[in-house]
Amino acid sequence: MNATAWKVTRTLLRRSLPLAGWYWTIIYLVWAVVIGLIARFGTVEASMWQNMGLQAPRWFTFVFGIIAVGTYLPMFVAHGVTRRDALIGSWGFLVPYALGFSTLTTLGFGLEYLTLDVFGLLDGLTEPYLVGSVSDAAAIWLEYSLVNLGYMAAGVLTAIVYHLLNPWWGTLLLPVVLLPAFVVEIGFRTEWTGFGLARMLGLDDEAHAGTGTAIALPTLLVAGAVTWLLVRRLPLKKISG
Repeated sequence: MNATAWKVTRTLLRRSLPLAGWYWTIIYLVWAVVIGLIARFGTVEASMWQNMGLQAPRWFTFVFGIIAVGTYLPMFVAHGVTRRDALIGSWGFLVPYALGFSTLTTLGFGLEYLTLDVFGLLDGLTEPYLVGSVSDAAAIWLEYSLVNLGYMAAGVLTAIVYHLLNPWWGTLLLPVVLLPAFVVEIGFRTEWTGFGLARMLGLDDEAHAGTGTAIALPTLLVAGAVTWLLVRRLPLKKISG
């Protein structure tokens, strides 16, 4: 990454980190309030974090993929940054962002596990806790890192398609540009999208981390290659004068 691409990355980080900070502060606070109320007035029978901490982050990375390429990339190019540097700089922002989100998701499981253990609530769960060891945490981090990257790639492709085509075609092609996200989810049989899509396709429900990873990596590479090919065709103009 050269100096220009790094400047793109720093600009995106500077403008997006406050929003991400507010998001995670709110979601952790909501989790704490919800589990506290249930523990006080009812019985904790399932992981609250699994129910509320897995779905939203992936769509957040999807939205940031749209914003980075749909809003900021044309702006960078208009001010003299090459498409190549703008895209590399955008990836330099989006990939760590997606990995950071998966890290905070994994930390949420660790925090909830400790909370349930300290207050003696683990025995009340109807199913074994999803993350009960360091190896479980590593597997969750890997899975949701790849899932978040899939949604990020889908967001980037969504922005490009809407930019290249009119809104009607962009909307019609949404099932296609969302494929990186959904293929990765099917590979890992994630809740709830992965399980649902796998059943629709007649696949088994059992999740295999190795299979999911083997499906996710080439999917992301193909999505990245398609992104590069399409970005080169974007009708962007440099500001002169």
